[in-house]
Amino acid sequence: MTMVTDDVPTRVSTRREWPWWAPSVSAGLASAALLGLMTWQVLERGWFIAWDWPFHVHVDSRQPDGITKALLDALASLGGQRLYTLPVIAGVGLYVAYKQRRVRVLVAIASGLATVLFIGYWIKFGLGRTPPASGQDVLHGVGQAFPSGHTANATLTWFLLVVVLFGTQGLKPDPARFRRYTCVAAAGVLVTGFLMTALDYHWLSDIPGGFALGLLALMVSVTVLRAPPVHWRRRQR
Repeated sequence: MTMVTDDVPTRVSTRREWPWWAPSVSAGLASAALLGLMTWQVLERGWFIAWDWPFHVHVDSRQPDGITKALLDALASLGGQRLYTLPVIAGVGLYVAYKQRRVRVLVAIASGLATVLFIGYWIKFGLGRTPPASGQDVLHGVGQAFPSGHTANATLTWFLLVVVLFGTQGLKPDPARFRRYTCVAAAGVLVTGFLMTALDYHWLSDIPGGFALGLLALMVSVTVLRAPPVHWRRRQR
């Protein structure tokens, strides 16, 4: 008696696996390119800044006063001023580093902050754009309007908090919480950016510039967080 067996070909998965750095580096390069385009448009006085002056004229005559002005100023400062955002991200970073028993999260936070600081001020001082309060929009003057540092700080701080707490390499990885609080962070960034223009502290085009800078810094931090650990080989004697 002979047994006939049919060889069933097995399908080998050909799905391509991307390197660990591909998503964050790609997003970072896209953010850098977008920031560069915006900066070029500001320098060339292009279409990107076309709504800046009309929006300034609109909000300048509608500024709140009294307690309303004070509350809105406080909200805008809490959302993006480094005096308030730095202690928050540093404190959470120290707590996560203590719980995880590693300093990777602190290095990631420092990398993002350094990106905002050096690239942001390089562009600010390079352009020297005057703020709306000066009553004129000129370059290479006494000003540091573009890009918005408040918006950049808000973007880096609130999104990075979600990453280090609920992301894949975070303290308590949780996809549901990650999505939920990412939406909360996005709302906070939008409110901060809106207030900076509505209160006439920044031109309208300064806000997307700050968002692009903050996103670039965030991708730098995420890349550091996702980097595989380095194992040093001991030399054999």
